[in-house]
Amino acid sequence: MTSGNYWDRWWDRRANRRRVMLSGGTAAIGAAGLALVGCGDDDDEDGDATATATGTGTSTGSATATAAPTEKPVVGGTYRYIGGPIGGVLDIHRTNTPFESSGLWHWVGNFLIRFNAKTFEPEPDLAAAMPEIPGDGTLLTFKLRPEAKWQNKAPVNGRAVNAEDVKASFDRIKALGAKSPRSGNYANVDSITAIDATTVQFKLKAPQADLLNAMSDQYDLVIPKEIADRGEEAIQTIADVVGSGAYEATRYEAGQGMAVKKRADGYWKPDLAYWDGAEWTHQVDNQQKANALRTGQVDATDLPADLVRTFQDDSKFQILFEANPTRECLLINHNADRYKDVRVRQALWMLVDRELVYRNVFAGGGIAGGPMSPAAKNWLLPETELKTLPGFRDRATELKEAKALLEAAGLGNGFEEKLLTATAFNTNLLADVIIQNANELGIRLTPDNVGTDFNVMLRREIAGDYGLAATLFLSGPYPDAQLLIYHHSTAKGSRNYGKYANADMDAKLDKQATLYDVNERKPLVLDIQRELIKNPGPVWIGSRIQYYVLSSAIQNTVATPFLAGFPAAETYWKKG
Repeated sequence: MTSGNYWDRWWDRRANRRRVMLSGGTAAIGAAGLALVGCGDDDDEDGDATATATGTGTSTGSATATAAPTEKPVVGGTYRYIGGPIGGVLDIHRTNTPFESSGLWHWVGNFLIRFNAKTFEPEPDLAAAMPEIPGDGTLLTFKLRPEAKWQNKAPVNGRAVNAEDVKASFDRIKALGAKSPRSGNYANVDSITAIDATTVQFKLKAPQADLLNAMSDQYDLVIPKEIADRGEEAIQTIADVVGSGAYEATRYEAGQGMAVKKRADGYWKPDLAYWDGAEWTHQVDNQQKANALRTGQVDATDLPADLVRTFQDDSKFQILFEANPTRECLLINHNADRYKDVRVRQALWMLVDRELVYRNVFAGGGIAGGPMSPAAKNWLLPETELKTLPGFRDRATELKEAKALLEAAGLGNGFEEKLLTATAFNTNLLADVIIQNANELGIRLTPDNVGTDFNVMLRREIAGDYGLAATLFLSGPYPDAQLLIYHHSTAKGSRNYGKYANADMDAKLDKQATLYDVNERKPLVLDIQRELIKNPGPVWIGSRIQYYVLSSAIQNTVATPFLAGFPAAETYWKKG
């Protein structure tokens, strides 16, 4: 169940592999794929395609596009990406579709704090420096970069980014509640104060070890106060997409495409952003994406493992694969009477054949996992222990125990249920496997497919309009993003769409969230994972491995195990 097992099993070993630095962070899901593509610097002659807890992994590719240190970047050209789906929610603080965030907003906007594309740790973006956290850890003060300016368009007209913008942005994310999957990250924020034009202060109710990581979330960009103050419906059209980044949005059509152009007044970060613009074309058919890349219509795309293999000997392309934090999930509605019985939830946890999911749906490109994504390497239960726990043992044992649990719950003959899903991000194919697995226990599931817009399914999940759902969730590289927001029964559980309620679990989640010392925090985080396997909220299945293929002409590429489009916007360029 380790990433190495899957990578070694499903990828031909090659002598000319390139090593890249990985981390215990997270990767983008297939829709965005702008910073997960690239190659490393030093040859790995042993061909060992493993990722370890120390943070070292191996990429594959017959060509490296990393520019020589002395090579001067070429200015100009259009970065062209094909993928999708491009969903119907343009609002960066409300969408849960990563293509719009990484593929549009990361080019148009900036974060207060973002993840560094090489170290994978939080770094300043609009902030001038990382904040000091004095005393009891409940007060964080940020100084802003005075040179940061909004694009020269209404309603800001090129003015400086100020503390009121930061306050308004994070206040809005928090106020959106269930309408923003990120609002729970800030439930612990008591107040945000603009001290002066370049100083903003966050006062916390209690220490929050992961707050800076939460701020680096791919959706938590800073927007102008004038727009944030409009409320929930602030961002509806392309005219409302106003940022401080290097590019301006020029087109957005759900299910069609998006585009940006370089801002006319210049980027306030000097010597960055080489493209004239970028274009993203909606396409969810993988063969069509591969064809577009081969024929030179686009520069980059994401592909499944089987199609990636067809590019591996072609010097015109570069390839990278990385563990992905997008977690496949069987979401359970705990408000439904039958699912209030822990025995039924335990049976559902065991009936899913996780290995089959990644073998059939993702051509072997995936890793079975528990309550934390296998991409978050430093926080995982040891593999030797995981193999002994429900859901990760041999199939015959799982089915035998699941059947006994259903019989004890009075459901020995199974039951009927609709399975909510969507034709997006392969969740419909995940549903097919779950239906097949459920049949082995006499559980008769019928698909309830909402179509290609994942946001439609998300709205139904939030409303509790389902019994079971074959879905997926994208999480950050830290415990609160993997555990707290999906399992806490209060407002902190902003993605606890199944309404899992466990007072003991709430207490454990609260405690670990305050522990800045990793050595003190990790044992509790491991204990939480064990409890969530015994008393499930959602049924966590694992994480896919994400593969990307780019033209070898693209330079300065960088691999990141988290969703990020800003490296492509700021540092990528195309060699003539």
